[in-house]
Amino acid sequence: MRLSVILVSFNTRELTLVALRELYREIARVPFRVEVIVVDNRSEDHSVEAIGAAYPEVILVPSSRNRGFGQGNNIGVQHAGGEYLFFLNTDTEIRDGALLELVRFMDRHDDAGAAGARLENPDGSDQNSIILVPRLWRIFCTFFWLDRTGLTPFSGDSLIGIDRDQGREIEVAHGAALLLRRDLFERVGGFDPDFFMYYEESDLCTRIREIGYSVHYVPDARVMHHVSASSKSRPWWLFRAMRVSRMTYARKHFSPLVIPFIPLIVHTGYALRIVLFSIIGIFNPRVRDLGRQMFRSYIDRSGPLDRQEGSA
Repeated sequence: MRLSVILVSFNTRELTLVALRELYREIARVPFRVEVIVVDNRSEDHSVEAIGAAYPEVILVPSSRNRGFGQGNNIGVQHAGGEYLFFLNTDTEIRDGALLELVRFMDRHDDAGAAGARLENPDGSDQNSIILVPRLWRIFCTFFWLDRTGLTPFSGDSLIGIDRDQGREIEVAHGAALLLRRDLFERVGGFDPDFFMYYEESDLCTRIREIGYSVHYVPDARVMHHVSASSKSRPWWLFRAMRVSRMTYARKHFSPLVIPFIPLIVHTGYALRIVLFSIIGIFNPRVRDLGRQMFRSYIDRSGPLDRQEGSA
């Protein structure tokens, strides 16, 4: 088995079915064996039944609870037999040739530990496919809108001001469509389960680069991505999950002298947004609701997060 494709689903039944449809169309074109594994994080929309009925060839792994993105993928790897592992979001539609491009790239570059696809919006425009590892300056630029200038020195979480048609070595490939070597994934210990959602690919790619392998962006491998489809129904815990994961990454990879500044920047940035969005929300209900969800993320401790971080 050359390739194992792993998807983690959570209440995205219709999107998952479309993702599988496009994936199997692509699998029919490649000259190597591919298996598909779907780990369901206890969806409540009958995803397991629908996937099993439509695609009986899928290795379907129902989870007893929502374990998050990284841990869900780790479970999928336990059922995988491929030389390469391709982690694919359920809110994606893979384009012609993407699997072949990614596998060929890895075959030709022995020093490459991971390769990310080129993500596109439904209208065909580019999404940010290249992620930057969190650093104090980058977090500051994100929370105080400096990244909106479009200038590379003020990049926040995503690399800006570059040619998207040019392949390159990068810091982090987006986890929505990420290919890794199976043996290397196991060597670095897989996804860290301390990351429920967000920054798990930053942590994984950081560990890959720390042992001497590179991470790459492959623009000819195109994947359409509906952003955050599985989290739209409960946006308040999305904000909280992002805060928790950012601090988890900082504790693992930042200097102890830097760590205390992260909550100061993050909470100040959220406070500014909550106030600003409340004012703008007088004229724009959508912005008002966004501010309310941000505020709720501080006072509502429900949601699927296992760990209740005080810094969140």
